[in-house]
Amino acid sequence: MSFSENGTLLASVSKGQTTVSVWDLRKAAVVNSIETGSGVESVKWDYTGQFLAVAGSGSVSVHKYEKKAKSFSEPFKKAIAAAAIAWGPNAQSLVAVTAEGGLTVFGSAVS
Repeated sequence: MSFSENGTLLASVSKGQTTVSVWDLRKAAVVNSIETGSGVESVKWDYTGQFLAVAGSGSVSVHKYEKKAKSFSEPFKKAIAAAAIAWGPNAQSLVAVTAEGGLTVFGSAVS
């Protein structure tokens, strides 16, 4: 699970599931569900709370939260299996770690 920077949104996933639930903690309710198509291992909000990175057995993706529409788009997706994910400095890059310990760094194209 991962909290947005302002603490109002929480992204969570149960082990082995393919859907990320996005909670609005002010309402204590799920406000969005993101179907990834493969098992999710890691989720992480960027420092702005606008981009959610998702890593799993089938891909690494970034989902952009559209505040006005209260929905997500997917501006970035790569078919690389990853066990963990983290944003680089100022969310200008995204770092993915494979289950075997391999490291992949995606540049500024992720946001």
